[in-house]
Amino acid sequence: MPRLSLAALILVLAACARPAPQGDPEALALLDRARAHHGSALLDRAEVSFQFRGTPFVLRRDGGRFRYARTTTDSLGRTVEDVVDNDGTHRFVDGAPVPLDSAEAARTETAVNSVAYFALLPAPLADPAVRARRLTPERVGGRDYDRVEVTFAQDGGGQDHQDRYVYWLRQSDGEVGHYAYTYDVTPGDTARAATGTRFRVPLGSRRVGGVLFQDWRNLSADSLERLEAFGDVYDRGLAFDVSEVVLDSVRVRAI
Repeated sequence: MPRLSLAALILVLAACARPAPQGDPEALALLDRARAHHGSALLDRAEVSFQFRGTPFVLRRDGGRFRYARTTTDSLGRTVEDVVDNDGTHRFVDGAPVPLDSAEAARTETAVNSVAYFALLPAPLADPAVRARRLTPERVGGRDYDRVEVTFAQDGGGQDHQDRYVYWLRQSDGEVGHYAYTYDVTPGDTARAATGTRFRVPLGSRRVGGVLFQDWRNLSADSLERLEAFGDVYDRGLAFDVSEVVLDSVRVRAI
């Protein structure tokens, strides 16, 4: 057996020590299969650009480094770039940095991160804050799915670490077929859609640069006892449409 050089040994040890998601082995294996089917490894060092509801986003990931940016125009016609990266949350107006108070920084971080998370799924399910648990399989819409519950550790889980997700992964190939999640309702919001839960049904998909990107119908339900019951609620026609989640002009560039 050939001996490893010191440099090679250091690289091997570093790879072995890399933080990984936690959970039961079956759940983690299902998430690995989903990421492989979607081509998520290609996003480890890539720049993804797209428009979401008319707003441009550029998501850059380079190993452990990341930079997620959205660009808007304010009421004065100035270009506003909001950036979330390893160092925090930043705002630039016409290229000049503008300080953010803690409340605005938190709102901006949540807004940018949430779009990035959904756009890049299932790649974010490799994050070390992920806690995965396998649920019983289920048949939804005539297809068989494995199900995985995902929660997050507070350390590294971001502003929304308390949220809970359930993923329906197609048994045939591991593709994300549906997913449901909880979120915090804005205080005082009495709209019918302010249920604190969502269920997503695929609208379409396409591969760009080897990566599978998906668009979704965003649904909820008036009464839901458990998040994992959404599959049955949907099959019984009891879910209602809230919005559509569509990524336009998706491009992927390796870095």
